Parts: sequence; C-alpha cells; structure tokens
Amino acid sequence: MNRKLRVRQAQTIVPFGVGAIVETRGESFVAADISHWPSSSPWVDSPRLAERLKVTGFRSLPPAANDFFDSPDGDGAPCVRFPSWLFCASCRRMKRWATADEQPGSAPLCPACPTPQVLVPMRFVQVCPAGHMDDVDWWWWAHSRSGTASCERSQNRLSFLVDRSSIGLEALSIVCRACETTRDLLQLLDRGRARCTGRHPWQDRGQVGTCTEQARVVQRNAGNVYYPVTISALDIPSSGGSEPDEVDPRTASLIREDPLWPGLCRLQDSARAQAVTGMICEANEGVTPEDVAALLRLETGTDTPAPKPAPAEDTPPAADLSWEEWSALNTSTAVSQRNFSVRPVSAVPPEGDSEAGQLLWKRIERVVVADRLREVRSLRGFHRVQPSLQGMVGADVSGRRTWLPAIEVFGEGVFLSFNEQEIARWESHAGVRERVRDLEQDLDAAFQRDRLHGTVGDRLLPRLPLLHTFSHLLIRQLSFESGYGISSLCERVYARPGQDRHQAGLLVYTAAGDAEGTLGGLAQQGTSERLAETLLRLLESGAWCSADPLCAEHGARGFANLNRAACHACALLPETSCETGNALLDRILITGGPGVPGFFEPVIESARDQAARIARGKEFP
Repeated sequence: MNRKLRVRQAQTIVPFGVGAIVETRGESFVAADISHWPSSSPWVDSPRLAERLKVTGFRSLPPAANDFFDSPDGDGAPCVRFPSWLFCASCRRMKRWATADEQPGSAPLCPACPTPQVLVPMRFVQVCPAGHMDDVDWWWWAHSRSGTASCERSQNRLSFLVDRSSIGLEALSIVCRACETTRDLLQLLDRGRARCTGRHPWQDRGQVGTCTEQARVVQRNAGNVYYPVTISALDIPSSGGSEPDEVDPRTASLIREDPLWPGLCRLQDSARAQAVTGMICEANEGVTPEDVAALLRLETGTDTPAPKPAPAEDTPPAADLSWEEWSALNTSTAVSQRNFSVRPVSAVPPEGDSEAGQLLWKRIERVVVADRLREVRSLRGFHRVQPSLQGMVGADVSGRRTWLPAIEVFGEGVFLSFNEQEIARWESHAGVRERVRDLEQDLDAAFQRDRLHGTVGDRLLPRLPLLHTFSHLLIRQLSFESGYGISSLCERVYARPGQDRHQAGLLVYTAAGDAEGTLGGLAQQGTSERLAETLLRLLESGAWCSADPLCAEHGARGFANLNRAACHACALLPETSCETGNALLDRILITGGPGVPGFFEPVIESARDQAARIARGKEFP
C-alpha cells in the first residue's frame, strides 16, 4: 500500500470500486474496502438516498487539486498488490510477493536475475460466487498429479514456462525445480478444481472466514470477476412538509469526525445515546446537544438512529427513488434551487408546423429543461461470478462502517414526458404485446434479471424498451447537436409500472465532477424549435441502419438475448451512458416492422412523404 497510483475520484465508484482489480503500468492491484479509507474522506450529502439505503451518509475519497500541485503524501484509495504470485519474464522464476517486500516508489524486481527485471503478475486468479478472491495455489497445482507428496513446500522453487511449439493453455506449465515435476494449465479452468479460501485480497490471514463455495479459476481481467452494485439519485426538492434541520457545515464536520459518532448512530438505548452525545460535545468546542440531535435527524430521520441492517435482498431501492424523481421532473411549474433548477418549455406545435411535427408533438406531453442537476452515485457492494440479489459483498467487509462510498456530479439535461393515452393505445396492440412477451421471457431466464429488476419493475411494459431505445437514439443525435461526446451523456428511463399510473418519460443529461457538466449546450437543445428538429432527425436516422436488413430482421441478440433490433451501427452506446448495460433495446418498436406497429411510425411516414413531395417539386421546404 506504499505505492502512489493515479485514479480519478469518479473511478473509485466505477470501474475501480471496492473489490475491483486495478491494472496500471504492467502491475495489478485490488481496491480495499472502505474500512481502510482515510479518516479525512469528505462527506457527500444526500439525505434521500441515505434514508432509502439505511445508512448515516456517504463519503468520497479526497480529490487531488490537479496534476501539478498534487501532494505525493496525500490520502487516496487504498489498494493491495494482487495477485501476489509474480513471475520474471526473463528467467521465468515465480515468487510470492509479500507486503514486506514492497519498496516505496518502485515496482517488484526479480531477485534472481543479475540485471533488474520487473516481475509480472500471474494472469489467473480464483473467485467464488460468495465474492471471495484469492491467488491460485500454484504449488498444489504443480504437484496435483505427480504423487510427490514428499516434496518440500517451497514457494520460491516454482517456474512459469511457455512451450513455444504449442498453443493454448497446454503451452503454459508450472514446474517445480526441487522435484522436477511439471503440470500444464490445460485443465486449470475446469470448475470444482479449487477450494475457496474465504478470503478477500486485502484481508490478513487471521481475518479469513470459512466458505463452502467451490472457487473457479478465471483470468484476472475476465468479465465475471467483478460486478459492481451501484445506485444513484438526483438531488430533488424535499417532499416533506417541513424543512430538514440545518447544521452549520463546520459543526457538522466536527461531529462526523468524532470517533464516537459512528457508534452513536447505531445506538438504540436513549440513555446511552444521551451520554455519548455529552461526550461528543465536551470533546468539540462549540458543539451543542441540539446540533448533535439535529444531525442525527438529518442523517437517520429519527432522534434515536436505527441499527445498520444487512444489504437489502428484496426490491431494489432504485424503484422507489425513481418515482420521486419522476414526480419532481414531470412538473408544469419552474423550480429554481441550488442543485435542482428545471423549467418546462412549450410542447405545443407552432402554427403552420408540418404534419410530421404535429404528429410528433401529439405523442409528447411535456418537455422540461434542467439547467442544473446534482447526482450522487454510491457503491453498495459487488458480486463475483454472476450478478444476483443474493451474495452481495458490501463495500465494508468488516461491517463496522455506517456509511457508503459515493461521489457527487453536476450537470444539465432535457426531460421528455410522453402522452399516456397514446402510449397506452400503442401498448394494447397484439403485435406489440407479442414481441415484448418474447423479450420478457428472455429476461426472466437471464442471469441479469436481478440486476435489471430495479429498472424494469414488477413486470416489463412495452414502453420500457421503446423509451430506452428512443433515449439511445436521442443521445446519439444530441452528441452531434450539443457538442458533448456520447460518453459524456447519461440516461434515466422512467417506464416502471404503477398502481394508478405508469411512468412514461426519460431524462438525458450530462454529469461531471466539475463545471464542465453545465456548460449550457445540452439545456439549449431543449427549446421547442431545436428539440423538434432534433427528434425528427433521430427518427430519420433510427428508421434505417447500415446493417439492415440483418439488424431489423434478426431475432434475439446481445447478452442473454436481451436485445432485438439494435446494434453498434444504430442504437448501442458506451456502457457508461446506459443504465442497463445496453440491454432491453428494440428499434422496431419505434419504427415498426412486420406485424408490429411502431410508436413513431406515423411520424416517420409523414416525414418521408413530405420529403418525397419536396423532391418532386410539389412542395417547398
């Protein structure tokens, strides 16, 4: 942990969050859990998200001022070297690197070579469905078939050889120089070959628990090594009748930094809580019991905080958070606050508008421009092998922390609310229901079902793949119109089922950790004149794909067959921009196909007829 690596603050949530492997300059590390985070980590305020996740708050790692004035001794993300088994690319000797072998500011060097040679990490590790990860027992593998049980277990007598005359895993072998036994890696990736040690890489051997799962040997950069569980929430106005208690920022910082504060947040005994409150006030000048009580109400919602529960394994909290955001964004009045500034704009077609424009605005009920948004992104934990609602490893393996890691980002965006009557009429068509029914069956059988449950809701409505695909097309079009790159734009699709009314809207926004996320280029595109032209252009581009007819006529595709008519040439985005990982997309629901009417098909046909009349000289543009 005495090496200095550069990781952006936003990357400490995704993709280099707790439990993730960080590779840089030929070395490999893994991020430790938040129990190793520095005490100087600043707090990130998000009461609504904290209340839903049942935590006292959020923290982010201290950011560096910039590349030129960064302190080399500044606090940062704690990492440990992993895998600890390394080998020399010159002499091929293997060495198990220990923390005591680390040299400040230098990479590990081969102790056997006469000239300095940097050691290379082994490319295979073992993981289990319970979230544990450890090194492969290479000494056991080398002797697993030799019958040389009398060979002394010396970790420094192994070599990692490559047979240049062969290919694949059989060309790689582990050799014990003590007993001259050799075992290739051909069957290394077979399931059930390794026993799980019940250990995380940052844990000491004395902290190892027991695990009954069988470990799987995988490559360290395989896709199933790390599945982060993240959740984000917009900073929207409070829906309560009274304003939350306000505590001076300096006073709140003193209380939160007190070592007794985490224990106070977990106390249920009012008498003991009162005693601890008095001790905090005595240790921090200027802090009153009223300040402590107000901060408790602000972060826990009660005077006596509830104990920290286990990670929720039922309905994901994303569904509850989305309904509050949907209500706040789908507004007919302007709201101007520091971190939430929105204003509705006209969604009525101007006089003399084309037939295509009138049909388009008939399907859109409301347009809201967000001039200022704040989003808090938090990491709840991670999975290995496959994502599921069970078996999540929390961001704090020790279980002593009452907060979660998070970052805050700022941005702007455009929110579209679709006409409920029009979209309900379209959903009632038998062809639409049949096409989405097949997609829902694939979703129920997919390994990503649990991960997508918070976005989909209790059941998959046809409007979700429709609005999700429309959102992707809108992002691709706005990247040309607004000047932002595609990877700088994000989406939030609101299409979950409700008891009285379903959601039907989407938000396209940009979010960055500084002012670059609010330059105004995206909000400017929300004006009715610009937006109408943008939407017509995206429908025109979405009606045709360079991979057609293969793209439009192809059946199930993508991971677990969760896409239909969608490919990299027409609808797919960088996964940092999509909240479902490029799943549940179908361009046919927008443009129409055999037996399936497209929601915007009349708009596209009207625009094509107008273009044909102009081309024949019968109409002027």
